[in-house]
Amino acid sequence: MTLYDYVRAIRTHWIVILVLALLGAAAGYGYSQLVQPLYRSETQVIVVPTRGDSATDLVQGSNYVQSLVQTYSILATSPTVLDPVIDDLGLDDTAARLARRIDVTVPLDTVAITIGVTDPSPELARETADAIADELASAVEEVSPVGADQQPAVQVETIATARSPQFPIIPNTRLNTGIGLAAGLALGVVFALVRRKLKTKVSDAQGVSELTDLPILGEIPMVSDSMSVARAIDAHPHGRVAESMRQVAANLKFVDIDKSRRVIMVTSGLSTEGKSSVSLGLALTLAEAGHRVLYLEADLRRPSAATYTQLEGSVGLTNVLISDLTLVEAAQSWGRSNLTILTSGPTPPNPGYLLSSGRLQQVIEEGRARFDYVIVDTAPVLVVSDALWLSAYVDGTIFVVRANRTKQEQLTEALGALENTHTPILGVVVDGAAKSDSSPYYSEDAKAPRARRSRQPARRSREPARRRATRVR
Repeated sequence: MTLYDYVRAIRTHWIVILVLALLGAAAGYGYSQLVQPLYRSETQVIVVPTRGDSATDLVQGSNYVQSLVQTYSILATSPTVLDPVIDDLGLDDTAARLARRIDVTVPLDTVAITIGVTDPSPELARETADAIADELASAVEEVSPVGADQQPAVQVETIATARSPQFPIIPNTRLNTGIGLAAGLALGVVFALVRRKLKTKVSDAQGVSELTDLPILGEIPMVSDSMSVARAIDAHPHGRVAESMRQVAANLKFVDIDKSRRVIMVTSGLSTEGKSSVSLGLALTLAEAGHRVLYLEADLRRPSAATYTQLEGSVGLTNVLISDLTLVEAAQSWGRSNLTILTSGPTPPNPGYLLSSGRLQQVIEEGRARFDYVIVDTAPVLVVSDALWLSAYVDGTIFVVRANRTKQEQLTEALGALENTHTPILGVVVDGAAKSDSSPYYSEDAKAPRARRSRQPARRSREPARRRATRVR
């Protein structure tokens, strides 16, 4: 993964990252509220020799005292000191348990001893620290050697009495909240990166561009299952779908500057990815721009044009391929007079044989001569080989990807199969893309009154095909 991939993964899942960070901070704060607070108070004593008349005596006494400081620090947590403290303060504790709440430190090269006591009560922590210091002084007098004057050689003096702490040392609410926030943030980032790494489906145009260098012709917003792209364009001529389809048509002109590619095949990797809906929408958009367009439904296995347009589906390409009817006789007008649709017709028992015959090439060439554009809808590449046969008869291919449905390996495999045909792939269209924020520029967002349709889908007719064909130029 590149740096851009990391940034994009974080941007894509920023809401999850934020939620986990807040949950982590809340967990840290909640933990702090449940933990019993502990306060720490400390006192400091110093061990000094009791006699020394000369400088030599003082040096020897200092060295002697320094050698005993570590021993006295151990004495501070012994039952000899702690049992009297427990009795004096009336603690419900034992010397061993009290010792676990005491920390004794001796700064390097000093004769000072710091005694710290931790307790749920700040006042009791202070009293216990001072009591230990007093009892340590008494214990040192008892164990210290005596001189000729029967006085102990060393003694312990308090140099800093304990104070009642104002704030607990446990829990540290700010620290725990910060740790929880950092942990939640880290967990969210890891989640985003793992999702990015394990992601198998293409979600948008950016995801497609990461897998192929082919141009992205456009993204078509998601429409309901009951409405095709063409019907969405018909219902909202100035809506998101219509504008997106116009962008696809405009980008198609940019990739075909010399306007030599007039027969365009539209396919996808698998079924239910929207190729038929997109191809019909493209044909309608080109027709609206003033071009004479033939929509040729060459998907003989799962035809859908008749369902989308409500045209007669019993007559179509199959009849032309077996020379029952001519192209002019089988084709039907839909919407504007310059959009002609040739549905698939009756489902044949051998669709692959019909599509690989030379008759189909003749039909396409006739369409090229009569129309400005011929949009050919074919079966998915990874399901059957129909599109690979048809590619030899067309000028270019548009590949349709369904957002959050097409898998990355399927996209790569399908494009590889099409590239092997040596027919140019004009670009990729992402169907079912997530809608951006609403905008008054689109009619359905502005809740504008529904425009009166200038195109009415032709009703199913039972009149003979030859009579209907008189409407086709």
